[in-house]
Amino acid sequence: MKSSPQCLDCIGKAAERILRISKIQSEKNQLVMEKVKNYLSKVNRNLTPMEISFGMNEIIQRETGIYDPFKKIKEESNVNALKLISRANLIIKKSDKPIFDAIKISIAGNIIDYGMELEYNLSDTLEEVLRKNPFINDFQLLKEKLTKSKIITILADNAGEIVFDKLLIENINRMFNIDKINLIVKTYPFMNDIILEDVKDLDFDEIPNVKIIALENSTKADYFKNLKPFIQNVDVVIAKGQGNFELLYNRNLGIFFLFIVKCKEIRDVMSAEEGESIISYH
Repeated sequence: MKSSPQCLDCIGKAAERILRISKIQSEKNQLVMEKVKNYLSKVNRNLTPMEISFGMNEIIQRETGIYDPFKKIKEESNVNALKLISRANLIIKKSDKPIFDAIKISIAGNIIDYGMELEYNLSDTLEEVLRKNPFINDFQLLKEKLTKSKIITILADNAGEIVFDKLLIENINRMFNIDKINLIVKTYPFMNDIILEDVKDLDFDEIPNVKIIALENSTKADYFKNLKPFIQNVDVVIAKGQGNFELLYNRNLGIFFLFIVKCKEIRDVMSAEEGESIISYH
């Protein structure tokens, strides 16, 4: 998905939020933002918003010396999500469609996104997503493919959300005969996206067939090229979040996208209202 002027504007606003969270002094803040704006004015708009954001992120890291400004926020997001995990487990246990509800709970976690300028209530979002069917609902196809699958890949997205993704992975393990699950995270801190160290305290090692793979997310690496082997050589790919959707949509790779619509650009692509949940196969 190419980047529109609105996407670049959103990336610029995300940079402002990163600097605000980092508590950078006003003069330094202005200097960094000038460099970000200069970068965005010259960037190749054929790149996806995620790829362009990597460059924005690198400028801020280089100019401020702050490696992971969202570290504390990511830890808090995981803690807050864990407070709801018993409730989520009970919902799945009582459900007559447990894997469907596990998927919807995983989608609800996608509301945790500090890269977007939006307010959210995780508990309320969980209730809303469970109450409604997804606006686009390819769940039945996903279930059918999981039934026949041995190796699957899940592309992780945000902190907090990963807690519900783990719950989904546990239920996929329980309900289907899966031999291996590749869980893809990023190498470098990028907004509140999950990196390897963010999952160390979440006990993924207790799930025997899960392999966590960190891929380099920088302008020096071809992120999509590095990702392709984990998409092409598996039976099912589940991509969480708008960023992964923007990166992989319309490449005809046969991916299941799970996310909540959060902006006008995606709303127009999906013909869906903001706030709608999506299970879409492309």
